[in-house]
Amino acid sequence: MKKISYLLFFLTIASAGLFAQSMQLQTTSGQIISNGGTLGVMRSLFDTTTDIAVEIDMKNISTTAQSYKVKRTVKILVSPQKSNFCFAGGCFPDTTNYSPTTLALNPGVLDNNFSSHISPNSITGSSLVYYKFYNLKDANDTIGIFVQTEVWHLGVSDISNAQAEIGYAYPNPASVQFTVDYSITAHEPALLLLRNILGTVVREESVSGGNGKIHIDISDLPEGMYFYSLLLDGKSISSRKLVIRH
Repeated sequence: MKKISYLLFFLTIASAGLFAQSMQLQTTSGQIISNGGTLGVMRSLFDTTTDIAVEIDMKNISTTAQSYKVKRTVKILVSPQKSNFCFAGGCFPDTTNYSPTTLALNPGVLDNNFSSHISPNSITGSSLVYYKFYNLKDANDTIGIFVQTEVWHLGVSDISNAQAEIGYAYPNPASVQFTVDYSITAHEPALLLLRNILGTVVREESVSGGNGKIHIDISDLPEGMYFYSLLLDGKSISSRKLVIRH
């Protein structure tokens, strides 16, 4: 009976080795992105013809050299917005779903040549694009990520009528709490949102009109890069970066 148990144990170990991932995805700030995770990007653009780029680093965490490709699947895209990507030294048109180029990575090497792009083409709205990275030597060695983009267009009249400003966070980096000065003369409801690098809202605070300060407790949040935004009548007026270090 013991022999059977040992055999099953070693077969389990062997199977785990066969399906081990050789690659790791992370943000440019070094935060690891889990398999199937979502990287969220919020943009309020004066010019919606501006390209929105999301850069993702890829690392070979195995002990041998590997070769990778990537497949793009567009889940949500408002026409005439366009989606395209760059990978392994090439940037491809919106009609390309499979990377023509191949990325060769030695053990432990980090590559920063992948980026996902959305061209708004003067149209606001949401997009969701899925990227699947795969190892040419092992069909089971894959990792995927969703890139979600939200685009609002603020024209000249919108900006002049918004009548809201938000200052820089202090302290920054922050460990226990941070403070932000604001000025709101409009009557629309306002919110201060704090999002992590994946786009998840981790804090939401109502902001009253007038000039004031708002204090946000972050003592229980993990270290890393965050973004805080002021929303006026459902529109993002401004977004700034915050770093949390404990």
